[in-house]
This record gives sequence, structure tokens and C-alpha cells, in this order.
Amino acid sequence: MYNIKKLDMNNKFEFPEDYISFMKNLEDNEINSESGYIELFPLKKSEEIIKEYETEELLANFVAIGTNGGGVGIFFNKTNNNIYSIPFVGMEENDAVLLANSFSEFLYKFENNELEIY
Repeated sequence: MYNIKKLDMNNKFEFPEDYISFMKNLEDNEINSESGYIELFPLKKSEEIIKEYETEELLANFVAIGTNGGGVGIFFNKTNNNIYSIPFVGMEENDAVLLANSFSEFLYKFENNELEIY
């Protein structure tokens, strides 16, 4: 059965409630603002995306949740639920850029043009 709260390959990471609530009510996975564009991956496709991008092997401490559409992924850090951007090409943890301390803060900053994802 599909578990909406735990979606990484080993079922060890539980998504925060603010993220789950937002994703359940999201009709379109694309969000636009003056800050740019983001596409959030549908919850039901998270495991497929983890396999496709090989994030379990390359970024063991992160879970991919979206992209800026320009080669940069948006990730939860599994240890603290902070949101980071990491380029998909080269994909290394030391390239992680902190975007926000929570998913709610991430959305607020993006929607209010306080965030640039690169």
C-alpha cells in the first residue's frame, strides 16, 4: 500500500506535515513567481524519481522533491528537514545550498520573491 508520509527507498524519512498538506491540495505541480519556476514532484512518483536520479546512492542525506526546471533539484535534508538546492549534474552533497529551514518557509520565500534557486 502507498504510504504518503514515508516515501524514500528505505522508508526511513518521514515528510513534514506542512509539505504533505500542501502536496495533497496542490492541483498543478508547477509554481511560478517573480523568483522563477519550480516543479514539485507528485508524491506518488517520489520513489520512482529517487530511483531515476539515483539520489539514494549519490545523496544519502537528501530526498528530492522538485526542480527549478533548469537542472537544479530541490531537496529535503533527511536529518533536519531543511530545504536545499543541489545541481542534478555532478550531484554532490557539498554543492548543497540552503534555501529554507522548513517547507513553509521555502514556499513563503519563493512566493514573495525572496528566493533564487540556482
